[in-house]
Amino acid sequence: MGPIRTGFFYGALAAVVALVAEFYFLVLDPSETAGWVLAVVGSYRTRLALAAFLFLGILAALRMRPVRLDAGVSYRSLLLRDGALAATVVAIVVGLVLSLTTLLQATVFADDMRAYAREAAPEIVSYVNGTREEIQDRRREEGQSPEEVGDVPPAADVSEVEESLGPPAPRDLGRSLANFVLRAVLLGTIGGFVGLLRGRSKADPDGTPGPG
Repeated sequence: MGPIRTGFFYGALAAVVALVAEFYFLVLDPSETAGWVLAVVGSYRTRLALAAFLFLGILAALRMRPVRLDAGVSYRSLLLRDGALAATVVAIVVGLVLSLTTLLQATVFADDMRAYAREAAPEIVSYVNGTREEIQDRRREEGQSPEEVGDVPPAADVSEVEESLGPPAPRDLGRSLANFVLRAVLLGTIGGFVGLLRGRSKADPDGTPGPG
């Protein structure tokens, strides 16, 4: 497949990840989900999704195999171009999906997010503060100093957690679009770098492209 088709294929996989990460509140039931699961989802879902986008962008660049060699253009340059293009397409697909989900969260699904936040916030706070107290109790049992016992994150507050889980404001769509551009630049650059590294490994000692 060419870079655009490959980018769309892996972009579709990334879009599924984005939809799951952004619409998690439609799947999780706070009343039936452990507090630690709610805390992990709330804290790490965005980072895990970004890691998945990066992985899929790199994978798209690695899948590139230029099938037509242009006269006067080195194989390394073709790999760099196609790798950058494939990864950029992944980023564009992801960016469009995330912009759409942000808009939907701020409008259509705003009430659902608020309902989830109201139910999940007390469970998360109970787990976080309970863990905090367990750490302090263990340190006291170990005979650590009061300073070490108190060296823990501040207690979580229900209202703050509820606000963080709530729907984005319509103005956050602008931030989403800015992240869209940055993500496209980042993945495109990484894809080109992957293509460049692959081009070096396929070059003969004299710098000419090797077979395959």
